[in-house]
Amino acid sequence: MYFTTGEAAKACGVKLNTIKNWIRNGDLAAIRTPGGHWRIPKSAFMAFMDTFNTPARPPAGDTDITNKRILIIDDDIAAHELIVGALDMQSDSFDVHSAHHGYSGLIEIGRLQPDLILLDIMMPDINGLEIIHRLKAADSPLPDARIIAITAASDRRLVVNRIRNAGIEALLFKPLDIDALIGTVRQVLGDGGHDQTLNAGLGI
Repeated sequence: MYFTTGEAAKACGVKLNTIKNWIRNGDLAAIRTPGGHWRIPKSAFMAFMDTFNTPARPPAGDTDITNKRILIIDDDIAAHELIVGALDMQSDSFDVHSAHHGYSGLIEIGRLQPDLILLDIMMPDINGLEIIHRLKAADSPLPDARIIAITAASDRRLVVNRIRNAGIEALLFKPLDIDALIGTVRQVLGDGGHDQTLNAGLGI
């Protein structure tokens, strides 16, 4: 089992950058994912807490250090990394996962059961609208999926209207505004409902 830097920070009662500094200094063992994010083995984290007498310990079930799972599905590598980096910089650190293709995204949805999906619409193998339709179907792997759609097609009225009418929580346009992205993510995860977000003026 691995912890994110945000989960470790929450368990220790310190800032996210403190955890990252401990990793860089070699005090806390961690590995880097292909996306460039730190993941801390549970055994290394527990050993670190014992050695340095940190003020808190994760409970037996680790429930207190479980953060919201966010799945990013986007074949645009630059946009993908921008989103991951923006989310990773949040002090409460979301548990961020990635898929770079539509089909792998569907597999990850079934495996992870994410709390939120950030979904690019224009993808070559299976587009975002098709993924949305599958998630809204009766046999959906995640029937209550919360989705923020992302597209560069802001000038294509038909596409935009189809996205808006697909039952998503919000729509953002590329190039992404990071502040709007983070604000939308926080609102969608905090509100817990479609209507409030759809009427919040966050791209919809």
